[in-house]
Amino acid sequence: MASTAVEVPVRTQPSWIVSERVDLLWFTLGGAAVAYAFWALWRFAHAPLLLLVAIWAIVFDETHGFATISRTYFDAQERERRGRWLWASLAFFFAIGPVLILLGLGDWLELATELWGYYHIFKQHYGFMMMYKKKNRDFNPVDTRLDKIFFAAAFYYPFITYPLYDKEAAGLLPFPIPDRLGSIAGDVFLFLFILVTLVYGARQVTKWRQGLALNWPKLALFAAAIPVNFVLFRSRMPLLGVYAAATIFHNVQYHRLVWFYNRNKYGQEAGRARRYGLAALVNSRWLAYIACAAVYAIIFDAAPRFMLKPAIGPGDASLRNQLIFAFFAAPGLLHYWIDGHIWKVRSDPELRAYLQLDRP
Repeated sequence: MASTAVEVPVRTQPSWIVSERVDLLWFTLGGAAVAYAFWALWRFAHAPLLLLVAIWAIVFDETHGFATISRTYFDAQERERRGRWLWASLAFFFAIGPVLILLGLGDWLELATELWGYYHIFKQHYGFMMMYKKKNRDFNPVDTRLDKIFFAAAFYYPFITYPLYDKEAAGLLPFPIPDRLGSIAGDVFLFLFILVTLVYGARQVTKWRQGLALNWPKLALFAAAIPVNFVLFRSRMPLLGVYAAATIFHNVQYHRLVWFYNRNKYGQEAGRARRYGLAALVNSRWLAYIACAAVYAIIFDAAPRFMLKPAIGPGDASLRNQLIFAFFAAPGLLHYWIDGHIWKVRSDPELRAYLQLDRP
């Protein structure tokens, strides 16, 4: 006899990754609040943008790159498991930047870095969405499909249309966008975004009226991650500031998730120093973790700023400056690459255990 799965009306308590307080403070609303604060300091307090960006880069961004290093290159178990891939990745990304600069492809390197960086942010939020679906048993195929479509559309709409509203962003493109084509494309993208949003909203209302459980942690993530991009990409803030503010939410999320992972992996097992090596010493004590992250940030961000003369960043005409910038920007690209491979919770039962995703 054929049987059909029927959703039973039920409302249950939401399940969080760490706890309701921690998740709201670090993974969702609190993380977004830091991004809004960054923007507000520039917009209303008139804080110097280069100062804000420098603080973001050294305190938040480079240190979150260290978080990846601490659980891969520092971890003897990970080196044994992925050793050749890790070292080959390291060599490739430290070489590719200077090579592209010498080949006169620096503009393409900058564009690729911006595009990959935003995709990296999207994938992290997407990963949190899937973790909240796992924790709350949000497995309905219709909802999963709608979640993926809505989040991708809502997260990418302000980014894709950004060059239509900002000349600096348009200048990064390898080709100009005709005004007429840009106007039509903007209208089409807006229509599609509104349509997807209405369908998604209708589904949530329908579930609520039927007494079905709503995944509130997932919706809190959407409420935090989506509006902040609309504010930033329409704020007329210079591109460098937009990039920093959009990334700082991602940084805050990542630091707390890695610390949760570190405590569960390195802070409990006896004989962990022998098994995991340096990772156990660094990642089981928050003072050691912060100190090592600070040294890493100084080496790969603060130091290059003193070496770059007369300007900061890749826009300076000096080949020397561009090569230095490309070399020291390599950890960011390496982070994007490695991070895309080490957080595959679906295929890694050990990772699921350390993130406690199988617990209700």
